[in-house]
Amino acid sequence: MLQPNAKKLKNAKNQYAAYVWLLLPVIAVAVFCVYPAITAVARSFTDWTPNKSEWIWFENYKELFTDVLFRKAFGNMLILVLCSLITSNVMTLLLAELLFNLKLRKLEKVYRYLFLLPALVPGMVSVLLWKNVILSGSAEGLFNSVFSLFGAKPSGWYFDKGKVILSMALTNFPWVGGISFLIYLSGLQAIPESVYEAAELDGVSAFGRVFKIDLPLLVGQIKYFLIIGIINGVQVYDLQLILGLSPVDPASTVPGYILYHYTFASPRYGYAASIGVLLFVITLTLSTISNKISDKMRAENGV
Repeated sequence: MLQPNAKKLKNAKNQYAAYVWLLLPVIAVAVFCVYPAITAVARSFTDWTPNKSEWIWFENYKELFTDVLFRKAFGNMLILVLCSLITSNVMTLLLAELLFNLKLRKLEKVYRYLFLLPALVPGMVSVLLWKNVILSGSAEGLFNSVFSLFGAKPSGWYFDKGKVILSMALTNFPWVGGISFLIYLSGLQAIPESVYEAAELDGVSAFGRVFKIDLPLLVGQIKYFLIIGIINGVQVYDLQLILGLSPVDPASTVPGYILYHYTFASPRYGYAASIGVLLFVITLTLSTISNKISDKMRAENGV
C-alpha cells in the first residue's frame, strides 16, 4: 500500500502528465486558429498583395463601406440569411411536430428514416439537381414546364438577375429533413408525458400546446439552430460558386464570395482580410443578440 507522500508524488506526476497532454492541443489551436485570426485582423490594415505589404490603416475599411458592390452583396446576404432561418426552422419544426403527433408509431419510425435520407446526399448533388433539372433555365426545366401550362414564358431562374435571389431562396424546398429534423424531434420526445397530461386537463388544445409547451421547451434547440444558421449564412458562398455565378455581379453575390474573389481570383489580401473581420463582427453581434433573446425567453418560461 502506498504511503501518503508516495500518493501525493504519484498524483503530482499524473497532474503534470495531464498538463503536458493538454498543452499539445492548446499549442495546436493557438498556432493554427488563434494566430491566423489575429494576423488577419492586423493584415486588414495593410495593402497586402502577392508583391507587397504596406500599412494603410483604415483605408480598406473606408473603401469597404463606400463600395456599392459590397452594399449590394450585404443586402443579398441579409435576404438569404433571413429566408434560410425562417424556412429551415419553421418547416423542420413543423415536420417534427407532425411526426411526433402521429398515432401510428411503427409508421413514425419509417418516416423518421425517410426524412433522414436527405442528410446522406452531398449538398453539391442537391444544388446541381436544382440547377439542371428543377430550376433549369431551359424550357424543359421542371418549373418552366409547369408554368408553361399556364402560358408563362421560360425563365432563366439562377441566371435571371431579377429572380436569382428568389431562386437561391427556393433551393432545397421544402427545406426539411436531415439532422435538424432529428434534433427537434428528439427535443419533443424528451418533454415529460406528465406535462402534456397536465395541459390536457387544463383544456389546452393541440394547437395551443405547440405555443405554450413545445416552443418554450425547445428554446435551447431553436437557439442552437439560429446561431449556427447565422454563422453559416454570413460566411457561405458555396451556392454561388457551384452555380458559376460571378463574384462581382451585384444581383447575386454575397460578402463571402467577394472575399473569395479578392483572395484567389484577383488577389488583394488586405481588402479580403477587412471583409473577413467585418463578417466576424457581424456574426458575433447577431449571435450574441440571438443568445440574449433566447436566454430571456428561457428565463420567462422558467426553463
